[in-house]
Amino acid sequence: MPDAYERLILDVFCGSQIHFVRSDELAQAWRIFTPILHRIEKQDVKLVSYTYGSRGPKEADELCQKKGFKFYGTYKWVKPANL
Repeated sequence: MPDAYERLILDVFCGSQIHFVRSDELAQAWRIFTPILHRIEKQDVKLVSYTYGSRGPKEADELCQKKGFKFYGTYKWVKPANL
């Protein structure tokens, strides 16, 4: 059974691009995140911490509630076996 990198290299040789993003997708990600990264660099942005394995910070839930966002899915954290 090949390890992860061997499998990735084999997929590349076989022409599979499933493990890679398209160039237009990557360009959009940079378009969205570059201004955020610049703001973090230039301003003293306070990061919000939260417990590992949780749904995220309580401030996120408060913002969703304030903006009227309703989430109807479920979320269950499954801790990876090797952690």
